[in-house]
Amino acid sequence: MTRVVFLSDPHLSPTHGFFWQNWLLARDAAARVDAACTIVNGDLCIDGPDSDAEMAFAATALALLPGTVLPLPGNHDIGDEPPGQDPNQIVNEARLARWDTFIGADRWRFRLDGWTLLGVNAQLFGSGLAREAEQNDWLDAMLAESRGDRVGLVLHKPLFVESPDEALPSIASLGPAPRGELVQRLCRADIRLVVSGHLHKHRDRSIDGLRHLWLPSLAFSGGRGLDGDARCGFAVLDFDGDHVGVEIVRPQGIVSHDLDAIKQHGRYRFLREMPPCPPELAA
Repeated sequence: MTRVVFLSDPHLSPTHGFFWQNWLLARDAAARVDAACTIVNGDLCIDGPDSDAEMAFAATALALLPGTVLPLPGNHDIGDEPPGQDPNQIVNEARLARWDTFIGADRWRFRLDGWTLLGVNAQLFGSGLAREAEQNDWLDAMLAESRGDRVGLVLHKPLFVESPDEALPSIASLGPAPRGELVQRLCRADIRLVVSGHLHKHRDRSIDGLRHLWLPSLAFSGGRGLDGDARCGFAVLDFDGDHVGVEIVRPQGIVSHDLDAIKQHGRYRFLREMPPCPPELAA
């Protein structure tokens, strides 16, 4: 049995530290797990697409995690694929370069006993950027090299919310066209598991024979209107042959913040617009 820690959506910031205490509690609890690696699945930042300081702060936080750390970007790190949640923060070459400079690779392969985990940059799917084609070629190669292994795909956004045939674009998941292309790629391998964050809820479902695991957030509760457990925490996955056990860890003292309350019930549209709340004052 091999254990892997998954931390998702911590939303760290040197100036807007609302969730800093949650990060510290999760970081310390995760360090006590005998894990092969720690995956940080996107939205490391609040305003990463436009802030060197935020990305540098997130990089410093990651450096204090023990062992092998495998981060992936989210929309709060490098911007969204078009049309996006915020038209002023669409993924582009400059934002990708900021991630490269401060964090490093935006895709990776990690092999366990009988499993291959492939981490990809969800914000590239449907972006039209040159790196999208590069990632697709890389994914094809990694899936070919992983023949004989069970494969788990890790990305920030889920492939879909309820059904793989969802036809309307949504900020909650990949777009219909890039999703269809990705699914065709995945069918070439023994894909068993898709792990995503983004929605700030925990859900674990098998759809058409493929298991889809949504990770909880370390920052704030998921919004209303979607099924799942909205409480904050992190996941520990136990890989043991065909079986993957999932434990959701909620360290004592972690707070499932209400985002609407933090944004003062509509006074601020985005967290980055809020008055400063440095991490040392956030508690």
